[in-house]
Amino acid sequence: MTSLTWHNTLPQAWRPSENTCRGFSDGQNPAFERIAAASSLTAALRALPHTFAVRLLHLGEAEASPLLGDTFTAAPPFCRDVYLCLDGIPAVWARSQCPPDSAFWRDILNCGSRPLGETLFGGLPGLSRSPLQYARPRPGLIPQAPAALLARRSFFTRQGQTLGLTECFLPPLAQLAAAVERAEAV
Repeated sequence: MTSLTWHNTLPQAWRPSENTCRGFSDGQNPAFERIAAASSLTAALRALPHTFAVRLLHLGEAEASPLLGDTFTAAPPFCRDVYLCLDGIPAVWARSQCPPDSAFWRDILNCGSRPLGETLFGGLPGLSRSPLQYARPRPGLIPQAPAALLARRSFFTRQGQTLGLTECFLPPLAQLAAAVERAEAV
């Protein structure tokens, strides 16, 4: 996988219009921007007027995601892959990964179809998070999310153990966010 250039803010040119499916335009989608900038993606998606659900795709060791850099290169990491769905439609593909010997993070990731955000933002003591970073993947770059419009990542640390989290925003999220924006304007 070709490396991505990560940014600490969401560049203006990457903000999708309501008609965006793959490409970006000069239009803006403020609801999408609020979702992309939200500290807790779970909370932002739950705030939308759509049914939110988590679809577990994989839990266990897997090849390290290049989206998370070279943080997990010593051994195959323990991973959790999910779709975050709105009205049953995948809107975000997310990957969480930790070292395979991290009992703490493995227990946290073993949460089935419960949103990881409930635990991460539920008051875990001693938890720190890196700033969000954003990248725009080219079509097909991410096999699990080939049409991703935007990727974001961050790293959570507790007692020296790190969990990497990346979230890839899919076209239905931009379309649903644009519909929310239109409804709010009425």
